[in-house]
Amino acid sequence: MRTVFALAFGWLLAGPAAAAELHVWIDETGRTHVTDDPAKIPPEHAERATHRALEIRGLWGEALRGPPVGDATSLDLEGARVRRILRGALEDLARGETARAQVSLEAVLRDEPSRPEAHWYLALLDWQRGRLDASEAHLRSFLASAGDEFEPWRESALQRLARLSDERRLLVPADGELRLVAHRSQHFRLQVDAALQEGGAPDFAGRVLGYLEEARRDLAARLAVTPAEATGVVLYGKAAYLRAHRHRFTFQTVGFYDGRIHVVSAAHPAGELRSLLYHEYTHALFREATGGDRPFWLNEGLAEDAERASRGGMSLTRSERAQLRRALEADTWIPLRRLAPSFAGLSHEEARLAYLEATAAADWLARHSNPAARARLLAGLGQGKVADSVLRETVGVSTDELEAALQQELRAQFPAPRPASVR
Repeated sequence: MRTVFALAFGWLLAGPAAAAELHVWIDETGRTHVTDDPAKIPPEHAERATHRALEIRGLWGEALRGPPVGDATSLDLEGARVRRILRGALEDLARGETARAQVSLEAVLRDEPSRPEAHWYLALLDWQRGRLDASEAHLRSFLASAGDEFEPWRESALQRLARLSDERRLLVPADGELRLVAHRSQHFRLQVDAALQEGGAPDFAGRVLGYLEEARRDLAARLAVTPAEATGVVLYGKAAYLRAHRHRFTFQTVGFYDGRIHVVSAAHPAGELRSLLYHEYTHALFREATGGDRPFWLNEGLAEDAERASRGGMSLTRSERAQLRRALEADTWIPLRRLAPSFAGLSHEEARLAYLEATAAADWLARHSNPAARARLLAGLGQGKVADSVLRETVGVSTDELEAALQQELRAQFPAPRPASVR
């Protein structure tokens, strides 16, 4: 199940192949042009076309593109300071430290409320988190403050504003029953909310099936497991999902697996949907191989780890590992055995910690086993073997020993500060 707790760790990192470079040139009338196809550059401008687009690869299904922030070395000390903060924020984004990046970008706007680059990147962050009103506000602020040097991004901002109406329609419950449109690929049976498909991208279904086939290929390599039959997937607009499945859960969700994958989608799917499909497809594989969902920390950890790997980033950021180290220091660490049956009964903060622990444990397994061993682990669980027994057979450790090894790694990476000496 994909809950809002996991969203805090997931929306922003995705990406298959790296996107093409953007080329920018100015014609005789002074108009700025941008293209990712070098063949479209007029010959008289080919030599002068510059690669002014900043790309942060591995963040979205398509690389995050935005305006560069310039050199931080300048005689203008205040301007150089702001540029250093902006460059630091973009470096945080590239590492997946989205919370740190947002704090830095918002700090820039407190000093310079009209800074275009900060509005641009905050608009993208809010867009990916589903904060449509905030994204629109930043896009409009960007348009109001961006000068001629931001012309390529102004056009993109206008396109994103136009898409907002498509996304907002999916938040409003439609009259009548849910209508699903069927599509199929070699390994998936896809059903799409008709309102979602009609208001979305023209190639909506093909793009989604492409994401699913990627997930199947990548997870087969990671876990050496594939489903015996085609996997069913249902995509909903947000309002339709809540109307159909609100009764199932006592907390907010954006996806679950019950023999079919059910997920919420935007009208214009990109990396955030791709990562969500990786997550839920991993749960489908786990159920296929084991016949159940336990140990839940392993099920959820494998899904989180696969999702993060799909974005091309690290399993856990440094700040997340530091958070786990602080939990050890504060004695708030939740034993994996407590998380084996489910994450039920946890508070919001405990659930966030549980997802981090599960992801860290799955990452430890990935680093200390090969795909064949992981397949034997899942098969052993499917045969009804006790988790400790099959872990020891395939990886060489019990649950407690795995947890102890993980905790030792965290303590080694973040040693406890020495107490101050008393004179």
